[in-house]
Amino acid sequence: MIRVAWLYDMNACYAPTGVTRHALAQLERLAARPDVALKVVSGKIAAPEGRAYWQGLGTTPRRELPVRTRDLLRWWRVAPLPPMEWLSGPTDWVYCPAEFRVRTLKARVAVTSHDVLQGFQFGSERLRKNTTTAFKKADLVLSVSEFNTARLLEAVPDCTGKVAYVPNAADDLFFEPCPAADRERIREDLGLPAGLPYLLSVANFQPRKNLIRLIRAAAHLKEVAAGELALVLLGSGIPDEERTLREAIAGLGPKAAVRLPGYRQGETLRAAYAEAAALVFPSLCESFGIPAVEAMAQGTPVALADSTALPEIGGEAGWYFDPEDETAIAGAIRDLLDRADERARRVEAGRSIAAGYRWDAANDRLVAAMTAQG
Repeated sequence: MIRVAWLYDMNACYAPTGVTRHALAQLERLAARPDVALKVVSGKIAAPEGRAYWQGLGTTPRRELPVRTRDLLRWWRVAPLPPMEWLSGPTDWVYCPAEFRVRTLKARVAVTSHDVLQGFQFGSERLRKNTTTAFKKADLVLSVSEFNTARLLEAVPDCTGKVAYVPNAADDLFFEPCPAADRERIREDLGLPAGLPYLLSVANFQPRKNLIRLIRAAAHLKEVAAGELALVLLGSGIPDEERTLREAIAGLGPKAAVRLPGYRQGETLRAAYAEAAALVFPSLCESFGIPAVEAMAQGTPVALADSTALPEIGGEAGWYFDPEDETAIAGAIRDLLDRADERARRVEAGRSIAAGYRWDAANDRLVAAMTAQG
């Protein structure tokens, strides 16, 4: 039996990113394992979504701290007290599904590296310094892709010998057929007319997600310009990010149907994938790409940037394009739409590839990595 204290900020359950989805998926599976004694720890929870999830943990041992998680982490940057064992009780491992610097007495620390490229290329100097310290001080660093591992070892060579591959995955429901009733309702939910085909993006509105180029590339497709093919951008961002997207949308012409309905999760997100003509993922900086796996699992064709981790994840299922070339993006989508036989072949390849990215397998890798360290 291995004792594990899981530490994360439950406030991140609001509009969860891939990091939070990873964190919660691992939490749920750790809680169900007979070979793990789990204690869940979070800072003070203010978000209603985090509170609801916390209450749904049932009998899982847990502790909500009187201070915010971010404040605890800031304190640990300058002081060794309180060690994690004072907060969680005796434990063998502290597992942080993010890049947290944790202070302990004797417990080992495992942290997950989600996106070194983003953190070191787009992040602030303070973020780079804090993340580097977290990686150096950890006993085990879990990396979500081979691409990310290579970037990690380039940025922090001290991690050599203590990195384990623990990929992201798609939730089990994405591998299940989407009920017809859900598919019938999804266009209304997305603000589209009944029967209108659509391209789908699932990403936040940060500039690195490259959605401006996607919108402009869509303008090259005659069906989009004529209002016969819609573009749906599932996600959200700060007001400036959303305003920039809406300005780009305004340039597509009066007939183009582009929707920004916000985030969708669970069964609604599954239905959005199931009815989409394709998922288009033009990200400039991606160290995994959970939406690509979710789409492939649901049998949705995927058009992906030909850079960073996306070719590793999509394999032979993807239509690839230069994400900095609007014509190339449009060309890949055009090819995907026009080649029905090839589309069917790659969809089946995608289902097979996605089957290798299940959370149960990822959790087995996590526990095996901690166990191997003793």
